[in-house]
Amino acid sequence: MRINKKIGIFLAGFLLIGILVTVGFPKEESKNKDAVFRIGSGDDVSGLLMQETTAELAGKYAVSENLESTSFQDC
Repeated sequence: MRINKKIGIFLAGFLLIGILVTVGFPKEESKNKDAVFRIGSGDDVSGLLMQETTAELAGKYAVSENLESTSFQDC
């Protein structure tokens, strides 16, 4: 089989898989503009940076502080 034919078959298969993924995978029906955006950070420097970031965003957006204890694996 010539290399041009192999490349063509590969590209056609790649395109077919892309179309099947686009059609078959579930997607969000519409954007929820009232959805809450949750952010979190650790107790180290990332927490201080997050506090500064939310303080700056408080002028543009409604920022509420909910303290929840959740565990995450860091490195």
